Parts: sequence; C-alpha cells; structure tokens
Amino acid sequence: MRPAITIMNGSGSSREPAPAFASLYHKLIPVMTKVFPPGENPDSIYPPESAREFVNLRFANAPEFHRQLAVELWTVLQDLQLGKRRVNEKTLRDHQFAHLIWLAASITDGQKSPKSFFIQGAPGTGKTLTLGVVMQACIRLQMRGRMAGKIAYCTAKPYHLSDKVRGKGMGRRRILRAPPYLPNERDIQRRRQALCRIDGPFMKKYFPKAAFQRLFAQRPATLEQARELVSCHLQSCKATIDASEAPMLENVLQVLASMATLVRGPFGSVEILTFPPIPEEAQRLVSHTGDAAFAIPHDYPLFTRDGIGVANCSRADARVVLEPASVFTSAQQIGRFQQELHRHIRVVLCDEAQRRQPIAFQEPVVAAGAEHSPLVFAAGSQWYGKSWDRRSPAHSFPESIRRGILPDLGVRLFPSAEDLHYPAETEEALRQLMHFYAQPLDSFKALGLPQPFHVNTLVVVHARLVDLYVERLRQAYEKLHPSAAVRPFHGDEEDREALQIWFDTSGDGPHVLVSSASVVKESLDLLSLRHLIVATRVSPDVLYHLIGRLAHGRGRQSPKDRMLVTLQQFANGNLSATPFVALDHGQELPEDGFAWINGHALMSHKAYQDDSRRLKKGRGRDRVKVPGHRRVLRGQQPPIKMTPGKSILPGNVGELIDPASRTAAGAIAGRLALVSVVPEAYDPEKGPPSRELARFWAAECGGLSIFDTYPSIMLSMLEAHNNGCCPRQALEQKIAQLRERGRRANA
Repeated sequence: MRPAITIMNGSGSSREPAPAFASLYHKLIPVMTKVFPPGENPDSIYPPESAREFVNLRFANAPEFHRQLAVELWTVLQDLQLGKRRVNEKTLRDHQFAHLIWLAASITDGQKSPKSFFIQGAPGTGKTLTLGVVMQACIRLQMRGRMAGKIAYCTAKPYHLSDKVRGKGMGRRRILRAPPYLPNERDIQRRRQALCRIDGPFMKKYFPKAAFQRLFAQRPATLEQARELVSCHLQSCKATIDASEAPMLENVLQVLASMATLVRGPFGSVEILTFPPIPEEAQRLVSHTGDAAFAIPHDYPLFTRDGIGVANCSRADARVVLEPASVFTSAQQIGRFQQELHRHIRVVLCDEAQRRQPIAFQEPVVAAGAEHSPLVFAAGSQWYGKSWDRRSPAHSFPESIRRGILPDLGVRLFPSAEDLHYPAETEEALRQLMHFYAQPLDSFKALGLPQPFHVNTLVVVHARLVDLYVERLRQAYEKLHPSAAVRPFHGDEEDREALQIWFDTSGDGPHVLVSSASVVKESLDLLSLRHLIVATRVSPDVLYHLIGRLAHGRGRQSPKDRMLVTLQQFANGNLSATPFVALDHGQELPEDGFAWINGHALMSHKAYQDDSRRLKKGRGRDRVKVPGHRRVLRGQQPPIKMTPGKSILPGNVGELIDPASRTAAGAIAGRLALVSVVPEAYDPEKGPPSRELARFWAAECGGLSIFDTYPSIMLSMLEAHNNGCCPRQALEQKIAQLRERGRRANA
C-alpha cells in the first residue's frame, strides 16, 4: 500500500499545497470539468480551480475524519493515474474517474463539510465500481489505523447485494455449491427435493435422503468422479438402473458434480440448468470479486449474511459488513443490532439507493449512541429528494450513449394507432403479441442487425401470466428458432443468480427470460441482454427502470448496432408510458402523435438523424402511428381504436373486459399488474405481515407507489400488529394520510 499523499504543508497563514498534491490537483480538476461541464450540472457544487484555494478554503478547516478520508481518496486517485485507471481487472471510464475526482474534492468543505453524497448516473454506467473504489479508500484508512469505525455496504434489496458483491465466476460457484462455498444440509435437501419433483419414484428407489446427502458431501469435482461414486453406491445397494432411467441418472450426476442446478419451470415444474465445468486452478478461490467488494483483502474481518458471501467473523468483530438496507430501516433489526453494529458504523455505502434519504442511515447510528454521524455515499440512476448534502454531476441518457458508455436504443411499438387495441391480459392481446413477435423488422435487415427473435430477450408480462407466456413462446420458437431456450423467473432467490448466469452463458440459440415488472425492474443484470419486450401495463417510471435493465447489456458491436425496446400498447393502458415520454431522449417529437418506423434509434441524436435519412422512404410493415399521450377528457374521442377482449387472468378467465368501462374489478386487476401473487394470509399468531403481503394490500387499495416510497408504512403496520390492531387498516390509513399530504403540498 502506497504511503498517503501529503496535501498541505505549513499552518495558519503560511499554509501551502504540497507540490505533489498541487501537481495532481491541477491535472485532475480539468479532467472532471471536461467530462462534466459545470454549465450542464447547475445543481452540483464544483471545487475551485486553484490547489491553493482548495487547501485554504476547503481542506484546512475541515473535520479531521473528512480530511483523512479525502487524503486516502486522493492517494487512490494518484495510484489510478499511474496505473492507467485499472480497477478490478477493468479500466475506469472517464465519467467514473471524474466522479471519483469530484468525491475526493467534495468531502472537505471547511466547517460545512458534507455528510452525505449522491452519485447519479444513467442505468448501466458503472456506479457500483465507483462505490467499490470508495470502499477501497475506506479500507486503506482502517488499515492505517485512522478509522476505528465499521464500513457498511448495502443495497435497497437483499438480492441486489449478492449481485454486487460476487463476480460472475464466484456466483456460479455459489449456485453450484463448489468451493469455497460449503453446502449445508438445507442446500442438499433442496436439491434432492427438486430432483424428486422431476421423478420422485426414481429418487426414492435409488437415492434416499441419507444416501444422497452422503454422496453430495463427498464433493466429486468431475462428472467421472460422480459416476464412480454413484456406481459404488448402486453396487452396495445391489441396484441396477434401466436404460429408460438413464436420463434421470444423468441429471443426478450433473448435480453431484457441481455442473448443474435446478430452477423452477412453468406451472410448478422443475427444470435443470447445466453449466460448463468450473476451472480447477485458473480461478481465484476468493468469495468477493464483484465491483462493490473487490477491495476487501483476503481474511479481512468481514461479516455478511449467508448467501451473499463468505463471512469470517461476527457483526461485532467485523470491520466491513455487507447487509441489505433493511438493517437501517427495519425497527426489529435496529433494536436487535444497535450495540454490536449501528453504534460503530462510520461510513455507509448504499448502491441502488432508490428513494431512501441519508437520514434513514444516519438516524439509527446516532440513536445507538455513536460519537459521530456516519458519512453516507449513495448511488442511483434517479435523483430523489433534496436532503443529500452533495449531488454529483451526471450524464444524461443520450449523453451516455454519445460517449459510448451505453449502447444505442431502438424502439418498436405496436399496434399502430389506427389498428385495434385490446385490453391488457386478454387472449386477443396475447395473440397480437405472438403475431408481432414473429415478424422480422425490415429496418433491422436494412441495417444488417440480427432480428429481435434471434437475440437474448427479456419479456415482461403480468405476474400471474408468466407461465402461460413461457408456454406460448416455446411453441412460437419451435418455428422461429428451435434452439432457443425460454424460461420463467418468478423472483425465487435460489433461481435469481442461476438464471442470470444461464442467460449470459452462450448457447446454440437465443435465451429468453419471462418475468414480471415487479421482479425485474430494479434487479437482474443481464449482460448479454439485447431485446426488451414489455407486454403488460406499466407506468412511465417503471418503464424507465425496465429500460435500465436493457442498458446493462453489452455495448455496441458496430456503428449501427443497438438494443431494442418492444412495447405493446393496450386499450386500457397508459398512453404516456412509452420511451418517447419516459426517457430524456432529446428528440423533438409532437405530443399529439407522429409516424414512427419500428427499430428507429431514439436515444442517440446522430443515430436518430442517420436513421431518418436511411429509412425516410419508409418500411411499410415497420411504419406505425404513435398516438398522442395527452389525457383524454370525458366525451373526447380516444386517439386509438379500442375493442373488448376476453381475460386470461386466473380467476377471470373468459370474462369480457370492456376498456370503455372502468369497473372495480378492472381497476383492481390493473393495480395488481406489478405485484406478484401472494398466497399467504395474515395470521396474527404467526407474526406481522410480510413485505410481499403488504405490497399486495397496497396495490389493492391503489397505493403501491406510495408504499414503495415511504418505508415508514411498514413500521406503522408492525406497531399495529404489536398492539393487537389490524395491520391492513393501519396501512390504508397511512397511505391515505400520505396521499392527502402530497395533495396539499402540490395545491
């Protein structure tokens, strides 16, 4: 570890910047202002151009801890400058490096030094790696003995955390339970139960529970070793497997050899995912290789929950803790871990902060008796609230594409305004989707791009119809591309990482994943994703986050290359929920409707203009009319052709949905479109309602967006449960109060 850079020499009126720091400062500040021009970021506070002014006005009188952390960040920047910006086997892009310069210069501001920082960037621009470098600086500070408190790294949801902490290689080892991840009895039993759902009689006959646990615990490293173990087992049992049972035996062997895992298939079935063998010596056997946690040294005092990584000490003894953000927002966890965790936290790093404000992390720490309020560094794609002390400069979506950070984005919309629009979740709408799905894009053919049904695709549908769409898509792909693989994702934690890795593992044909918006809109980094299909009703905000999933895909392969968003519009849908409204695209498009050629680039101004010239003669089949998105007043003619359709939602199958009538049932169905099915019921004897059940209640009463914005609603429900009152009533009252407060604020 390099000695820390000296920033200041002298004291009092004779303070001067150290020569090495002055040279570094004068090199780096112009880099930041070139990447993020101050005129384009009026809400961000920039450092002075002069190193002398920075030292005297910003650094010298800042609190001691702010100065120490700033010194460490400047030292890291010096290392990065000398090392060609290489971090975690990646090269920092200009905007990532500029964000780190801004952070180093912003931590100190005299007696007004900030305590919270928000790093803003479009989805897919690598904010996690930026936070990982900040963690590296904090760990160095600990190792030098200048930071006694703990570092807490968290994400809004637990499954985000495992994605950020483990690299893809370690993720595959985790789901296959290969070293350094040790299988416990629960892991082994889960695998056997899944195999039993494929062929229960076979497993009971040849691999009873005790035998399967014994075989799995021996950890055969290859398929051949697994075959030898099973052969010895069958000989000892004097059992012979028939030829007709050979496929099932192969499934068992692949699971035992850590070459396959089991995931949920459509309609409650179980399917097997096979992966290439894991290299024996080629890969480092460390548990944290992701962008968030690459800087954690081997055997460093670390606590993390099971499933996220490999911990080596308790919360009390750890110097770094990897926890979901609920450890700061859950009343139960705050009460439980105050003394061993919260009162010792000095720095909080929060990725995917969503709508959480810095007080949510600082208040539990101060309330636990901590000497200082922690510094909070958060990252996100959208700016919420004004309570953050410092907001970073940022690129817009189009600017990120222009700089090559994100890929170009094409848009396909159907049906055209003059064609029939059916209500969402109807048989007619499903048939319409299948028809357009199979049609090649003439515009893509002209651009030399692969057709949408030949690339890796994410299909977003109603949560209750995921399995049905998987079945229909599998039937369609038998003609379109027989080698394609279509799988459902229902949000199961055991399936999440397995399906991510499967999706990005190359195969003979495209990989297609079908899920709901509530499950994937803020998670599931699919690196090989090329095509997003939204086939259910969503809001503009949800569509923005779904397109953020697409932005995490790989970059352009040629100047004309692009991702594709396919959006189906419905008779009872939201006409403003289109990329033309949800995204800051920078194009001048009429609000009252316009003609569009499907596949036309939207985000990059250059690609948009090039397409306009190249495709101006029109591609008859690709040309559609985009309807106006202004609200239709009562008595006005709607801008689209609407017709009823027959519902395919469970419980409403065959029911005629008329888009012109806003029935209570139709309204509830619409509100539940983004909520997964919750089979549980509230039982006071079994404890307070789960978050999933609470979201379902919030959707039923039309307050889902309010519920997701205010974590305090869950605390109100917990208090009602503890007092013997009705949690659902408390939820509805709280939502009503917050809705009324919002109305008064906007009046």
